[in-house]
Amino acid sequence: MKKTYLLFSGLLLTTGIVNAQTNGVKSADAAQITTSFNKSVKNRPGIGGDRAADDIIWEDGFEDAALWTAAGPSGDYSISGWTIGTETNGWYFGGAPSDMGTTGSFARFVNGDPGAAPFPIEDGPFTMMYNETIDLSGVPAPHIEFEQYGARFITVQAVEVSTDGGMSWTVVGTNDDIAPLTNAGGSVYGQPETRRFNITAAIAADPSNVMVRLSWDGAMNGPDMNYIEYAWFVDNIRIVEGHNLDSDIQASYIRSGVGDWFETGLEYYLIAESQLTGIDFAAETINQGASTFTGLHLEATVTKSGATVFSGTSDDIDLASTAQDSLGTTTQFTPTELGIHSVNYVFVGDGADTYADNDELNDYFLVTDYVYGRDNGGQTTDITNFAGNGGFPFAIGNGMQIFADGVIGGLDIVIGDGNTGKLMYGSVMRWNDALGDFEYVDQTSDHIITAAEDGGTVRLFFEDPIIVSEGELILVLAGHYGEDVGFGGAQDVTDGVWGFDAANTRFGLADAFAIMVRALMIDFTSVNETIEANFTVGQNMPNPFADNTIINYELNEAAAVTIEFMDVTGKVVKTINNGTQQAGAYTVAVDGNDFAEGVYFYTFTIGTQKVTKRMVIAK
Repeated sequence: MKKTYLLFSGLLLTTGIVNAQTNGVKSADAAQITTSFNKSVKNRPGIGGDRAADDIIWEDGFEDAALWTAAGPSGDYSISGWTIGTETNGWYFGGAPSDMGTTGSFARFVNGDPGAAPFPIEDGPFTMMYNETIDLSGVPAPHIEFEQYGARFITVQAVEVSTDGGMSWTVVGTNDDIAPLTNAGGSVYGQPETRRFNITAAIAADPSNVMVRLSWDGAMNGPDMNYIEYAWFVDNIRIVEGHNLDSDIQASYIRSGVGDWFETGLEYYLIAESQLTGIDFAAETINQGASTFTGLHLEATVTKSGATVFSGTSDDIDLASTAQDSLGTTTQFTPTELGIHSVNYVFVGDGADTYADNDELNDYFLVTDYVYGRDNGGQTTDITNFAGNGGFPFAIGNGMQIFADGVIGGLDIVIGDGNTGKLMYGSVMRWNDALGDFEYVDQTSDHIITAAEDGGTVRLFFEDPIIVSEGELILVLAGHYGEDVGFGGAQDVTDGVWGFDAANTRFGLADAFAIMVRALMIDFTSVNETIEANFTVGQNMPNPFADNTIINYELNEAAAVTIEFMDVTGKVVKTINNGTQQAGAYTVAVDGNDFAEGVYFYTFTIGTQKVTKRMVIAK
């Protein structure tokens, strides 16, 4: 499980992932050490005068190792650094299959072995530079492409270019958009997968004098305290001519409360039925093409169970080459049904977008009976404390707008592995204008995490339901008293995540992710408490998975049990009908071979009640 600690300066917290709590991050001045390789066959065919989009201008397959120079703060690049070879290496990727899915040689970056002292992971940067310059004069919208394999933990894997003989370098692409590989999420890259980045703006100063290099960068946290690092393998690097029109969608947003507490609103992926309100859809795009894309606009489509329930468009714009903009639909959508809602985003314009691989994004949200949360259900990390506060009380949570009067009867809090026996609680605060800050409302009873709850969801109740009113901003928190419980974190967010230290000082979380703490908009002192207590459904473990996973559930009384598995479009792809089952604990085994790779939801219908959870298949 990836652990996240908060490092703070002033009123902002930043995130880092370390093997132990520290007060800062060491930044080393790396000596540049060069490695020579045995010369092999050079591979860089050119393309003559009449070129078309995606024609190769320059390429190299790492067959002639003398064309590349490795550098970095290591005395042995086979342990920490770049080399060229025909087989994968490194502590994580040293076994079969030993190739990266391409033929011949490829560039290989590895960095130590966390279990093989005295070989700690080295501080970066490490680079692999192509020794010759490349003339891209007159090439419309040049893009750099390559095949890759491997994985990343949290460090930077980047491709860079220079136009001044290597005196300065510009990052043109990274793997930061790919989820880190941890117990909580992420996966190994495809074997191989292709990456593509526009270098037009980066080489504008002198396109006739372009240099290329691969770069890995990370940092150590102190003596013998290292980032875990996996490996990165790269082959068939090339520069190709871009397309005339190419809208590259970068991000999409499902926003509610735009212009209220937050200028752009907040995203809610779990929307309690009582909190339904108008949703705005927006997305960002870059024109990666060589010409201005006129009449460009966003189209957002929402489907429920395969049927379209909303279509919206933005206003038109003219987007110049390499320019970026954000567009939102001119109309809102207010859901009327429970269940999964799938959202498709695409940019279209006056001309034909001839590069289709980056045109669309898909997302989803879930309308629930009473669960209200900002996380998308995909745990990517867990957060325990921040540097300097380890072993002291800590709380972290999400700001959430209340769109209709209601009550909060409890909280669902997702926790990481290794927390059995630790003490935790949940609490709610509300914004007070007079104070200019949040004020305490109530907290649950203290709870000792059981082995059955470890790595799953803990449900905590308030003795009396908390009454909330339309228009309020609340803060739902997960907290501990110094045992550094790991609270789940999901997708990246831009606003509304706050933490408290031992002195009860509030800090904002920079580079934030949604905390997996959810408000339960229901009065559990009523009959609903009895209904809810009749069963529990666990998170599938492991998650993500490739081959097999299990789901544990428990009935406190006899009930009919049906399980449906749905893809992100809401299509049911598998159904398990267990009939009426007696009280007791049960396990469902799920075979990943029954599913394609991707995100799925499983819904347990137990009697008249439903519970939906998210699972990810990564092959």
